[in-house]
Amino acid sequence: MNLWRRLVDWLLREQRARRDELARVEDPDLLRAEWRGQRQRLTLWLASAALGAGLFGMILGQLVYQRTHPDPWSAEARRPVILGVEAHQEAGRFELLITADRSLFYERYRPDGALSLRLPRARWDGGERQGRVARPGGSFSWTVRQDGQDLKVLLVGVGGALQASDRIVEAGEDWVLHVEVPLTP
Repeated sequence: MNLWRRLVDWLLREQRARRDELARVEDPDLLRAEWRGQRQRLTLWLASAALGAGLFGMILGQLVYQRTHPDPWSAEARRPVILGVEAHQEAGRFELLITADRSLFYERYRPDGALSLRLPRARWDGGERQGRVARPGGSFSWTVRQDGQDLKVLLVGVGGALQASDRIVEAGEDWVLHVEVPLTP
């Protein structure tokens, strides 16, 4: 309260000093114009400071917001999420289905007797899935696992060449990577 009282006293002293100075001056209109110019400069300076502080606050707020809310067009927001991995074995064929929330980009490698697919930046929280399938003339094993930021799909044939095909199809809002292996020679 003491601070406010001192501020009011100072303002009253300033007002009395101006009134006294106005009474002593020969041309009061010229003095009033000078005071008006001073008030305008002070107002302009205060408005500039307030605008600068507001802009600085907006910049800080945007930096904090971006850390807690990633940009929807950023690479992390566009990273495909694997929703499920299913393996089906029907008469004459084996099918591995990998369902994602958006379209997938993948790289295919075909070393002898195997198929390796790498899905860059695909996120799979289901751990490692694997299996072994017996077929006439040999068998093959399959593995789906997270490798760093990529998802790896590996099918390795034992006792014969592995003939596998892969394709991506849209299923409603999701995308499904089909990997098919014929079980008949």
